[in-house]
Amino acid sequence: MFSSLRKLEILSVAHFHHPPGLHPKPRIIAKDQLCIELVTGGRGWIEHENDWVEVNPGALLWNGPGEYTIGRNDFENPYRCLSVRCRYQGRFQRATPRITKWDDLDSVRQFTDQAVRLFYEESFNVELLTGRIMGELQFRAGYYAWASDRQEAPKPLLLAQQAIERDYAQPLSVEDLAELSGWSAPHMHAEFRRHFGESPHQALIARRMRAAKVQLAATNNPIKQIAVECGFSGASAFCTAFRRQTGVTPAVFRQQQQHGAR
Repeated sequence: MFSSLRKLEILSVAHFHHPPGLHPKPRIIAKDQLCIELVTGGRGWIEHENDWVEVNPGALLWNGPGEYTIGRNDFENPYRCLSVRCRYQGRFQRATPRITKWDDLDSVRQFTDQAVRLFYEESFNVELLTGRIMGELQFRAGYYAWASDRQEAPKPLLLAQQAIERDYAQPLSVEDLAELSGWSAPHMHAEFRRHFGESPHQALIARRMRAAKVQLAATNNPIKQIAVECGFSGASAFCTAFRRQTGVTPAVFRQQQQHGAR
């Protein structure tokens, strides 16, 4: 979430329940601290870029030095949030948007319960807990920012992307994707590369490779079978493409994943 931060120390972890009928008193963040707020219920507002932004369950707020915590409350549906306050060493530099989201509310609640419980469990390793809390929160923020960037693409490109994700094992050409989206093949190719940084064919091969790696790591299916099931024309084409991407053959990759690299 934040780059150029060296040592990080969690100062407090609390599941805050704001009372109804009152606004909170927002807290300004000190120059060497961060305060991450993960909304678990209710509704509130946070001041951001000279405006008040509504925050609902799943909202993940990364408040850096000089910024304020949640400052307004829904009187009838008061917000609740996990608050993680940290001290850091290093230079503050935001790497993803201040306001992101964690969409799976069941896992939000489970994570909140675990974080609070273990923070007050004196026998639990502090460094391990810090890694768990900050790693999960940074992953959720980064994933949301990544997914949001891809969702901003035009609908025809999203349709093409969905087709690659869903039908990667089938023969798919740029012409097929263009027909699906209603664009010409050259326009589809150019716009796909402009928005996603790769051609439709490269995205298709990457999706097939991902499916193949899953099978290689988890099964003993023959290489030829995996190649066909993942959309390659045969074992030879699959092995060539696999070695080009990974530097090893499918058989060596399987051995590394199933028995450990040697």
